[in-house]
Amino acid sequence: MTESALAYDDYGDRGDYGGDQEAAPPRRRRRRGVTVFLALLVVLLFAVCVLRLGSVDGNFITVGVLALTPYIAGYGLVVALLALVLRRKVLFVLALVGALSLGVLLVPRLLPDGDPIPGGQRVRLLSANLMIGRADPAALVSLVRDARVDVLTLQELTPESMNALDAAGIDRLLPYRVVRALPGSAGSAILARVPLRQIVLVDDPVLENPAAVVDLSGSVDIEVVSVHTVPPVMSDGDRKRWQNEILSLPGPDSTGRPRVLAGDFNATLDHGALNGLLDRGYRDGAELVGEGLRPTWVSPRGYLPPVTIDHVLVDKRIGVTTVSVYSLPGSDHNAVFSELALPR
Repeated sequence: MTESALAYDDYGDRGDYGGDQEAAPPRRRRRRGVTVFLALLVVLLFAVCVLRLGSVDGNFITVGVLALTPYIAGYGLVVALLALVLRRKVLFVLALVGALSLGVLLVPRLLPDGDPIPGGQRVRLLSANLMIGRADPAALVSLVRDARVDVLTLQELTPESMNALDAAGIDRLLPYRVVRALPGSAGSAILARVPLRQIVLVDDPVLENPAAVVDLSGSVDIEVVSVHTVPPVMSDGDRKRWQNEILSLPGPDSTGRPRVLAGDFNATLDHGALNGLLDRGYRDGAELVGEGLRPTWVSPRGYLPPVTIDHVLVDKRIGVTTVSVYSLPGSDHNAVFSELALPR
């Protein structure tokens, strides 16, 4: 082989070798970058898992994040699929474990509990947040009439909206009432087809939480609280007040009348504060009948997905046969209907 040919081969070898050296590091850097990105997604997923499984609401930011737990479980599955496609086996397993750990908590909300239904009187209850009185009064009165509602709990009831409801005919359907109509979002009320006796079960709330004994025709009367807690997501001060307000709600009275808490808790079943209240002896009506993931609040500006923050909580002596969620024109909340079965 000639000297020029040797030189050519040597040059070609050096060129190929040098090209591989320059190309390999960028590929490794890209792979590391993808791995780090996926790892961050998994870390975020596990942070939510730790808060949720530990019943820790944290600060006002994490309270908002926990409200999105059903969506975060889906996010975890997407991360797991992405890790599988990109052949990051460890991250795939971790993401799958995180998603499934949240999913296990969500499944009971989709399945009826199957408990025996008490054989006593049935009570048809509706709860509605009026969005500072902006809900359509005619639509609400029509819903009350069509659903044959016995007891109606209202939140964010203003004096003007109470007058509008009466003008639309609510006073003829539900003539008995405990009303605390106030300007802004603080007002609340309980209206009923049967007589009510006002009682006090919540001391010094920021927003009105009226309570009443519902004098039913059967052998068992019930106590109802129209619940409205402050939103916890604006500041840590609001988050602390929200936790304290849920903590101050009355627990069931095992020796007294069956008790119902109905309204806008500004909390989902993924918040430690609400689960603490349930642990005191309440059950969520929607979860009992497999409707626990039905959203009840939609962001007016559309920047957040719908979440379930309105509830009807019943003590363990009360059964729930039906739960339905109805659109309420003019409000950012849906109305929640529950048929309750009382003990004999």
